[in-house]
Amino acid sequence: MTRPMQAAILPALAAALFFSLAALASQRGELSEIKRLSQNEYRADVAHMLVSDPEYLRRLEESSRPNALVTVTAYNADPAQTDSDPDIAASLRRVKPGTIAVSRDLFDRGWVFGRKVRLEGLGIYEINDLMAARHNRAVDIFIHSNSQALAFGKRRIKAALLNI
Repeated sequence: MTRPMQAAILPALAAALFFSLAALASQRGELSEIKRLSQNEYRADVAHMLVSDPEYLRRLEESSRPNALVTVTAYNADPAQTDSDPDIAASLRRVKPGTIAVSRDLFDRGWVFGRKVRLEGLGIYEINDLMAARHNRAVDIFIHSNSQALAFGKRRIKAALLNI
């Protein structure tokens, strides 16, 4: 093979190698995304089984008081305030205005995903997310704007779990 011919083939081979490595890296990323999704789907299936089990729901109804005095704050989809995917709530649905996160103690008392809560003076919200384990008797309202969430502050409000 002549030198000019080698000089023409080497850049083509380098480009082919580069694109092959890029394709492999992309496939690796897709595989890790599939693995993450399958773990989340498993969690969602377990949560759905718990929420759709009539006996479990009956016991929750009996043991839970529908009204509570809660601490209400606001949050937004900021990675510093959430996990690695800030737009996806613990219910595996997108966060959006009109939804709230509840503390785990309320969740354990039947304040589960999809249920509606009336916050006195603020309106009716749907439970879509969970708060960090350190919170008790607390509700976090989703607000898109960080400045509005900060301006909301911290309030003690009567909350009622609705049967709608």
